[in-house]
Amino acid sequence: MSKPNMSTDLIKLKSTHLPCEPDHGKISFRRILPARAGVSRNGDSMAYDIVLENGSVYIGGHLVPADVYVKDGVIAACQRRGEREHAEVGESIDVSGKIVVPGAIDTHTHTREPGYTHKEDFFTSSQAAAAGGYTTIIDMPNVEPPTDTVELFEKKRELAAGKSIVDWGHWVAGTRPDRIQAFAEAGVTGFKIFQVSGAYPHDPRLALNDEGDLMASFRAIADTGLPCLVHPFNQSLFERFHKEAMDRGEKPDGILFSRIYTTEEIWHTAVNTLLALQSITGVRLQLLHTHSAGSIELIRRAKERGQRVTAEADPKYYHYTLRELRELGPRIIPGGFVTEDAARVDAIFQALRDGTIDNIGSDHAPHTVEELEVAKTDAWQAHLGSAQLEWVYGLILTDVANDKHSLRRAVELLSEAPAKLAGVWPRKGLIAPGMDADLNVIDLDEEYTVTEDRVYSKVGISGYLGRQFKGRVKMTFRRGELIAKDGEVIGRAGTGRYIGSHPQ
Repeated sequence: MSKPNMSTDLIKLKSTHLPCEPDHGKISFRRILPARAGVSRNGDSMAYDIVLENGSVYIGGHLVPADVYVKDGVIAACQRRGEREHAEVGESIDVSGKIVVPGAIDTHTHTREPGYTHKEDFFTSSQAAAAGGYTTIIDMPNVEPPTDTVELFEKKRELAAGKSIVDWGHWVAGTRPDRIQAFAEAGVTGFKIFQVSGAYPHDPRLALNDEGDLMASFRAIADTGLPCLVHPFNQSLFERFHKEAMDRGEKPDGILFSRIYTTEEIWHTAVNTLLALQSITGVRLQLLHTHSAGSIELIRRAKERGQRVTAEADPKYYHYTLRELRELGPRIIPGGFVTEDAARVDAIFQALRDGTIDNIGSDHAPHTVEELEVAKTDAWQAHLGSAQLEWVYGLILTDVANDKHSLRRAVELLSEAPAKLAGVWPRKGLIAPGMDADLNVIDLDEEYTVTEDRVYSKVGISGYLGRQFKGRVKMTFRRGELIAKDGEVIGRAGTGRYIGSHPQ
């Protein structure tokens, strides 16, 4: 039997009937696609701001030949192509041969503001997001000072309000149980805890390793109904493996760091503890950086037991190679994580396909070349991380082209699941009337080589330099406004909106 082509499985579904949507029951064209464009649900005439016409639209898991009408930043109608009447439209945009999907949402962005604006800020990170097809980002608290008080959260939110092109949210420190309720009342999106600690960017002020302290924070966060994101890590094992390597006289460069950092036992022992604490507290637990085969199996079993746990993967772990780490050096530090272990990479893609891993997070974490160069001699003293937002979407579409998973799964990983984590589903992450017009127009067939000719992140470098991608975001609309076209950002600073707090 021939292997199914997962990159085109959705394209073949030019359905005139939509499938069941798990969260909303059965959806029919009568509900989603009004009978006549130009007529609202109450029968009044209606002028639209824009229409994306002649494309294939991702609706309820199928690609449908339809036109998307936008009014006042929201989707007003999705009209089946060939059944529309003339309507008053401000601008018609022909997307023939392209696919319209929900805008991507990144729940793992390091904007670096305040404190580290020499390498990124809210404006440049939102530019990078828009260029890469992201319409919403949620930033992390490991800035200076760290976002560990309500006052610092509110100041950070004000900074973002004046700069961000895309919509945004804030994760804040979840390390102080006595501050959790005040954070929730102030409207934070959720909480972040690091288990890895030592030095920036893994700020010890944001880290918890003691199980009792973790349980106390989990209990407080569970009471809010907001999510708690955790970077799992067995710091004690990491330090032991590092000491043993130094005792053997090994060079503490990026290669050694990558090998030790991704040791299976460091991750799955931490995940095992976190899952046990989740079962005690009932916290909405989101596990980050999922790439350990042992961790994946633990998460799969926890979900089968009904535990309230979700998992994120960030692509650098299973795409960068040790060869690239040697050749490109600081552009991809940390990198070369697990790609030399074929069975482990297979386990990651299987988890992406079957839903054990729920979403893709970019872990956009830019540092300057000078900060990263330190890793050539001592990676334990370097600032570790890399710019990602401008390339992750293209990388995932390339995985689709290579039959690693389907387009449907890519949309779930990049748009739907992140929206649910942040509590903004179905307002974001879904193409339907009344939802935010956060839209990407993509070309699955365009092939190109990644260059550094135009990089919006302040650091100006790409860990994917020279890579061949297939699949590109051609246009990105945030609430109906075109903010990027063919990789060029045209969105305006300060037009993004805060997504708010959504307990579940």
